[in-house]
Amino acid sequence: MDDKFTWKWQYILLFIPFLLSVIDVALVFSKPASYYNHIVENAISFPTKRFGEQYGLLSLNEHYSLRHLWQLIYLLSLIPLLRRFFKINPNDKLKVILNRWLLLFYTALTLMAFITLFFGIERMLGLNTLNISTTSLYSLQIILFLVLLLISIAPLYFPSILYGFPKNQLLVSSSITNDTNSKSQMYGLDNRELNNSLITIEQQEAFLKQGFNLKACAELLHVPAYHAAYFFYQTKGISFTAYRNKIRVEKAKQLIDSGFLESNDLYKLVYSCGFNNKSDFENNFQRFTAISFKEYISK
Repeated sequence: MDDKFTWKWQYILLFIPFLLSVIDVALVFSKPASYYNHIVENAISFPTKRFGEQYGLLSLNEHYSLRHLWQLIYLLSLIPLLRRFFKINPNDKLKVILNRWLLLFYTALTLMAFITLFFGIERMLGLNTLNISTTSLYSLQIILFLVLLLISIAPLYFPSILYGFPKNQLLVSSSITNDTNSKSQMYGLDNRELNNSLITIEQQEAFLKQGFNLKACAELLHVPAYHAAYFFYQTKGISFTAYRNKIRVEKAKQLIDSGFLESNDLYKLVYSCGFNNKSDFENNFQRFTAISFKEYISK
């Protein structure tokens, strides 16, 4: 949520379950081999009791429960930060997507931590209040792991989830403006510099090139693609694709008005403006001019 990581010494507290596990491993291997062999033999002979085996400081059940207790406590401690993050630009449609994904991911993590902690404590106390078999418990854990996996990798396949959070989002006021000169920094982006770069790109007619997409534009702007996408939404009020097509339609109007079609056919016009086909050209032309292409050339 901070779009960066700054180490703080209190983060050592998060590693307490891990450090206890390292200590127990060291204690086990510091003892004679017979001690380790005894643990392994009991785990093979009595698999249902292996979680109660004492390794050193703690049993396996205690390690298991402590790990998930620590996870649950940490997740609950993030609630104030989450609430503060959700309040930033709550009406922005890109931020709404990010908020929904983050809330879903957080809820799944917290639910899994609670469930695993609950069953860990039950197993430690020798209880089974819900009468759930071991097989059903493992199946539930596998399902939860799969759900978490799907949620966590979603941004890779739906990058619009991340469009709502360029750098330094938390440092920005919730007010949004389309004036690129009103703020030199917005969402971690130097809008004035980006806007100047955009003017240069337009002058070079890069938007009229075939296959010119968001990634290519971001490379020319020297920012990540999702930052570029957010820049267009926040400063131009439209997506990159709409902005590109608008420029192409304006170019088409200029060519038509200068008599381009007197010595060239329609397909040459379509290609010269960067469109892939006649249908795409005509649809965008009507969208940005409010009249059809045929009506425009007949005027």
